[in-house]
Amino acid sequence: MLSFGWTWKENRIGKLNVPRIFASLLMVVLLGAALSPIHAQTLDDTGLWFAALGNGKFESREGDDPLRWWFDAHYRLRDDTSGFNQSIIRPGLGYALDDQQTIWAGYGWIKTAPVFGNNFDEHRMWQQWTKSGSIGDWKSLHRSRFEQRWLETGDDVGLRWRQLLRGQRILTSCPEYSFVIWDEIFFNLNDTDWGANSGLDQNRAFIGFGFKRHPSSKVRTEIGYLNQFVDRQNDGMNHILSVNFFF
Repeated sequence: MLSFGWTWKENRIGKLNVPRIFASLLMVVLLGAALSPIHAQTLDDTGLWFAALGNGKFESREGDDPLRWWFDAHYRLRDDTSGFNQSIIRPGLGYALDDQQTIWAGYGWIKTAPVFGNNFDEHRMWQQWTKSGSIGDWKSLHRSRFEQRWLETGDDVGLRWRQLLRGQRILTSCPEYSFVIWDEIFFNLNDTDWGANSGLDQNRAFIGFGFKRHPSSKVRTEIGYLNQFVDRQNDGMNHILSVNFFF
């Protein structure tokens, strides 16, 4: 299971010895809305997203087996949390290259209720590389994901690249809690007959707190604010309460 931490050394954020890379990431999160292009018809909404995410090792009688399992599931609400937006089920398998790096591949099934039009299904193959590490007192995660997307509303295969950078640090005064920031940017690599346009697709920026009852606990909860900018004809700016369970 991926685990990250943060140690609060000062009460005032101005005195924190924060590595430059995470200071920059924090600015991206706090100013996510300002990073998006300005359009006259930006659609704003509020939502509620739930997620359950897990990964781990397979038990082996031959010592440390490099094979890994992955599973995440999502349920998302929009229209001020009054309407269904999307559900995702995404299993996968991985192979650990070393203690910090793993390569993965899997399948995703997605049901989406768009703002305009009828609900549709999407089938997605995905491959990714993850690397965990630390920078000072921060623990980090880099994730690069490549997706091949099939939507029932068209015939083309959409190709998309996703890049995530995440940091987390345990609060010394309350070690059950941690401060979490991350940003993920999405790029479409081709145009499709179902509406994808090559270039920037969306950006997601999160800031929040994690809770873990005990250092050895296999369950962790993270709650925070997620800003989602969607780059389309009528740009979307979604303000989301994100609730995540890790196991």
